[in-house]
Amino acid sequence: MKRFAGAVSCLIVLFALPAPAAAQTAAADSARYYAEFNGGATFGHKSSGSIGGEGGWKVSGPYVIFVEGGRMFNVGTQALDDRANIIANAIGATASSSYKVNYFDAGLRYEIPVMMEHVHPYIAVGFGLASVHAETAFAVNGTTVPPESLGISLGDDLNGTVNKAIFTIGGGVVYPFGERYFIDGTFRYGRIFPRTGVIENDEGINTARLQIGAGIRF
Repeated sequence: MKRFAGAVSCLIVLFALPAPAAAQTAAADSARYYAEFNGGATFGHKSSGSIGGEGGWKVSGPYVIFVEGGRMFNVGTQALDDRANIIANAIGATASSSYKVNYFDAGLRYEIPVMMEHVHPYIAVGFGLASVHAETAFAVNGTTVPPESLGISLGDDLNGTVNKAIFTIGGGVVYPFGERYFIDGTFRYGRIFPRTGVIENDEGINTARLQIGAGIRF
């Protein structure tokens, strides 16, 4: 993850260099919509990766309505590990647990005015839905075994999918090139809210995504 963060930093520095912009600025200014694909690293209690896509519509001045969706491959928490270890310790096994999250949210982006036409910073806030899939595996003497063979049945807290609300906030820097294309370096923090009505003593999940995207304005 440190290598990825370093790469993002280098790219943002490169984006700040002067770029030929006469034709591309005119095309970009006339475009009201955009679409991009992105990918990057997630980090927190467990680090992994993410892929996704985003689209938006400039409604007025610097304000843009956006929608995004994607998948975070593992945003496991200490609380999840603790739940799994309670069972593992009771049966003489070791546990490995993870949260895989499919997310979709919509919100508002604000493009921050700057005196550099080749760099476009922004901040964004959104709200949506996260499909959180918990997976837990148990191993005995180094061999993974099905929970059923150990006489245990896992609930949705350790092996199941629960839909939860998610709030996102973050920002990024867009660097245009060509007539309508751009690179987007972005950071997004997400808070997945608990559903104690479905999972007893459920806890929220903090997520963080550091991403690079490529897209087009039209």
